[in-house]
Amino acid sequence: MIRTIHPDVIIGPLITSDWDIVDLGLELEKLGYRGDLFAMTQRLPRAELVIREVSALCPNLNVRLLEVD
Repeated sequence: MIRTIHPDVIIGPLITSDWDIVDLGLELEKLGYRGDLFAMTQRLPRAELVIREVSALCPNLNVRLLEVD
C-alpha cells in the first residue's frame, strides 16, 4: 500500500501495548517510505527528547509529535 498510494504523511500512536512509534518508523523505512511521521500522544514534558530519539533511529523520516489533549 505504501508503494502504490505514496502518502505524504503517516500518523500513528506514540505507544501501544504491542509496538511503539520506533517500530512503526523502522518498518516504514524498510518499505521505502520517506516522509513525515507524526506520533500522536498526550502532551509531553520533554517532547524534543522523543523526537530526537526516534529521528536518530529512523533517519529517513521527518519525525514530529501530534500532541492532543
